[in-house]
Amino acid sequence: MKLETVLIVIVVLAIIAYVTSYIMKKKHYQTINKLEQQKFELMDTPIADIIHNVKTLSLTGQTKKSFEQWKDRWKQIEMTAFPDIENLLFDAEQATDRLQLIKASKAETKTGELIKSTDEKTKEIQLALNELLKSEEKNSQAIKKVQEMYQGIRKKLLTQSFSFGVALDKLEKQLTFLELSFADFSELTSSGDHIEAEEVLGKVSQETKELNDAVTIIPSLVKEISHEFPAQIQELKEGYHELKDVQKFIFLEDTMTTDIAEVEKDIKQVEKLLEQCEIEEVQKLDVVIQEKINHLYDVMEAEINAKQLVAKEQPVLAEFIAFVNKRNKQLLIEIDRVSQSYKLEDTVFEQIKEIQEQIDESQQNFETFTNGMEKNQAVYTVVAESFAEDGEKLTRIEEKQEALITQLTDLRKEETEVKEKIDDFEFNMRGIKRYIEKQHLPGLPEEYLDLFFVTTERIEKLAKELNKLKIDMTEIKKMCDMCEDDVELLIDKTEEIVDSALLTEYMMQYANRYRNDHPEIGEVILESNTLFNKEFQYKESLEVISTALEIVEPGSFKKVESQYYEEKSRNAK
Repeated sequence: MKLETVLIVIVVLAIIAYVTSYIMKKKHYQTINKLEQQKFELMDTPIADIIHNVKTLSLTGQTKKSFEQWKDRWKQIEMTAFPDIENLLFDAEQATDRLQLIKASKAETKTGELIKSTDEKTKEIQLALNELLKSEEKNSQAIKKVQEMYQGIRKKLLTQSFSFGVALDKLEKQLTFLELSFADFSELTSSGDHIEAEEVLGKVSQETKELNDAVTIIPSLVKEISHEFPAQIQELKEGYHELKDVQKFIFLEDTMTTDIAEVEKDIKQVEKLLEQCEIEEVQKLDVVIQEKINHLYDVMEAEINAKQLVAKEQPVLAEFIAFVNKRNKQLLIEIDRVSQSYKLEDTVFEQIKEIQEQIDESQQNFETFTNGMEKNQAVYTVVAESFAEDGEKLTRIEEKQEALITQLTDLRKEETEVKEKIDDFEFNMRGIKRYIEKQHLPGLPEEYLDLFFVTTERIEKLAKELNKLKIDMTEIKKMCDMCEDDVELLIDKTEEIVDSALLTEYMMQYANRYRNDHPEIGEVILESNTLFNKEFQYKESLEVISTALEIVEPGSFKKVESQYYEEKSRNAK
């Protein structure tokens, strides 16, 4: 039984080993077949046909050398790479047959890597050889475009030669050099050296483009340099002569002649650069010349505009100066008149003096420039600037004069207001006196009487100050403010005394109901009564009685106080 089991196990293992080896071998055979198919595809690359086609061309020079190099590289592949691939495949197949599967895998990997690298080299060779085949056609198409541009340039130089000015000779020379380059290209192409021809083509293409750019740009530069600039220079010279010698203009720091000569020198320099077709340098200097010419125009235009502005502003400024001057004299008279009745601050006199000095300065400037213009000795831009500054200064002067007029006018208004306030103060004082007398109080506190009499004296002093021949409104306003504060304080103190006195009487009447049951209340009433009738300390009297009642009946003071103020409010209505 045991022997049979062992035999079965052996047979099963043998079957498994056979099946496994079969599967593994089949897998390796499939890989080898796939690699072999790739090898055949690689060997079928039509490089040999391409080499044959390239050989039919009459190649020379760099092109022939390049062809030989690519042909040698293909030959190397045929002699080494393909046999190596074949040997590796054979080794892989033998190793598979002998179940040397690791060895077979290594051979397969090397084969795949060699096929991949050989394929890359083959494609590179094929691409380079195809480029050689197409090089003649490619160069032919490229040269055709360049030749079309060249013909366009040539046509322009022939039909529009006048528009190129001093640059024509240089342009024609460059065109001749291009013709020589075209001849070199044709000779290299005819001899079969297409690579060298392509290098020449690149050079001639760039030169043609640069020449075409020059031919496009130069006519406008020639027009500006040869025609517009000279015309502008002539216009500047004539304009300067007309302004200075005929119309008698004067220019501040006059360098016009020197500046024009400098521009003429720049024009000669730019013409030399244009003659050599130094386009970039010509454009740079062209911008500089244009800026200088524009500046010279601006200088003359500024003087012309300034003269027109001065002619317009001169009568306006003269009238403005006369107006503020007349107004200042009137203001001086008014200040003198007001100063007889009012004490004025020193700053008023300082301001009016400073204003007059500024007016005189503007007047002197105006007369100086007017005389200069009459004698043709004025620079109008300077005059215009001075007139503008004086106009602003006079505007500020006018504002200061307005402020002074308002200040003087306010003095009379302030005096009237103070007089009205004195009447109000006196009325209030009489009202306070009648009101306090009406209460029939036994007397008044000493500090209250002091405040009453001080306030009365201060009001009387204010009235005396106001009746002086020359009054100081600054001091009077301070005194008036103090009187106003005193009267308001006196009104408050009067109300306080009356309220305290009446409330005390109310509280005493209210406290009488507790005299029998609370003997201490009787003592408090006597104390409060002494403070009320003998010392006239009504507030303290109220505090004594209200404090005692609060002990006996909490909240009693608030109740009586509320009743008092409600009754007072009803009586006021």
